[in-house]
Amino acid sequence: MHFKYFEYIVIYLSVLLVCVVGGTLARISFLGKGGDEYTANIVFWAFTALSILFYALIILFLDGIIVLFRKIFPKKGSSENSIPFENPENVGEKQKQIIDENTPIYLVENPEENSVNQTTEYVDLESIRKTQLQQKQENESVKLQIALDYTRNQFALYVTDEDLNALCNAVSLYSKKEGIPNGISVHTKRLTNLDIYHFGWNIWNYFRPIKQEEISKLLKSVFVSLDDIDLDSIKSHLKDEPQKGNIKIQEDLTGYQRT
Repeated sequence: MHFKYFEYIVIYLSVLLVCVVGGTLARISFLGKGGDEYTANIVFWAFTALSILFYALIILFLDGIIVLFRKIFPKKGSSENSIPFENPENVGEKQKQIIDENTPIYLVENPEENSVNQTTEYVDLESIRKTQLQQKQENESVKLQIALDYTRNQFALYVTDEDLNALCNAVSLYSKKEGIPNGISVHTKRLTNLDIYHFGWNIWNYFRPIKQEEISKLLKSVFVSLDDIDLDSIKSHLKDEPQKGNIKIQEDLTGYQRT
């Protein structure tokens, strides 16, 4: 139990004891004057209750007086209302510190250095792009050369030089996904349509993923023997009997690269 609570208990018990003692004295006095017992008891409880009520009224009245007095005459030099005196120099330093803390910091960049870095980065990227483009062109050129060497090797004995050049030109355009011009008519000797189909499949497989419809169009546009055969039929027979004929199915043409 807190000491403050114990203090309240002592005070109220003391007040109650005084009131009871006062009531007892009033009862005794009433009996001494010839009063009866019942009325004396009423006098005892009435005096005790009135004493307690009187004490409570006094406390409430005094508490109101004290509160009013504090409002009229507040304490001077209170720690809550007092403003400590500070040296003007210290105040100025604190204000400066607050301003420094709240002021945003801006990083000043050197525009010349940034320009040099951006220029260097731009040059590096352009150099990389140029190198990559050259490498791509070289790879495509090497790949086309392999296909042309293969074409010359397969048709050298069966077509004229003029027709062979026209056929190689058509293969070059096909590799670049360009249209084959009209007016090319390649006549073959001792080659069957099966040989031409195998040649077409080998070229298509080498340059895939170009669709087989495109290689079918090339064969029909170039070779005279396929004029009367429709494209769907050519496409469906490209890989018939892979190991028959003078031109056979080959999965890899790199062996025909010129040394």
